[in-house]
Amino acid sequence: MRKPVQAEFTLFGVIKRQGDWYVAHCPPLDITTQGRSSTEAKENLKEACSLFMVSCFERGTFEQAMRELGWSVANGSTSGKRSAKVPEGAFRFPIPIPFGFEKTAGCRA
Repeated sequence: MRKPVQAEFTLFGVIKRQGDWYVAHCPPLDITTQGRSSTEAKENLKEACSLFMVSCFERGTFEQAMRELGWSVANGSTSGKRSAKVPEGAFRFPIPIPFGFEKTAGCRA
């Protein structure tokens, strides 16, 4: 029997206008996207970050990707080489990550 579990990461992004476009950037993942409105750019950034993280988990490359982005795990908590400070004017957004576990014979849930 498959048991769904969900983790959630909270990231942040910054947005600026460039001509007719709004450019949204997530510094922790170094992902950038755009939209014709601020709302569209933010939604595009959330989707891009979610797809990136889910893809990393599905391929088993999450830890490697985070190391390449300058992050490390220390004492069971995440810490980064980059500043953990959220810039003024930044927006926060959650990224849910679904997991599924198979219940095997002899295991109790």
